[in-house]
Amino acid sequence: MRIFSKKYLIKYNDITDEITIDARTEDQYNSDKKLQYNVPIINRNQYDFLHKYLIIAEIVIIYGLLKNIKKIKLELLKISNNKKSKIVIACSKGRLRSPTLWAYAKYLGIDAKVLDGGIASIKSNECFCKK
Repeated sequence: MRIFSKKYLIKYNDITDEITIDARTEDQYNSDKKLQYNVPIINRNQYDFLHKYLIIAEIVIIYGLLKNIKKIKLELLKISNNKKSKIVIACSKGRLRSPTLWAYAKYLGIDAKVLDGGIASIKSNECFCKK
């Protein structure tokens, strides 16, 4: 189920000059770098908790955002060149973490999209990880 319009989704092959951001945990990002930057919305402990209690996954993600909102705001503004650059946000499958981070980026006034299908949609030999 998608919680937002398809106009806010972008296919991997359609990314041109947008800056790419991975919303997964730091260790997930470091083990499989496909995108330029990492702005984790939750940490590893919260991720493990989320997978034990999937019924409250959205609550855990929103909690992670709120707990780290100042850091996340600063990182999004820095990466987007103070709202001047477009960004694409992705997580594992593009269902919870990236849409949540996308909504916050839009709230900040950043031109943002979500990678349709998440990191899973990127082939193993493809990478937008150069900064």
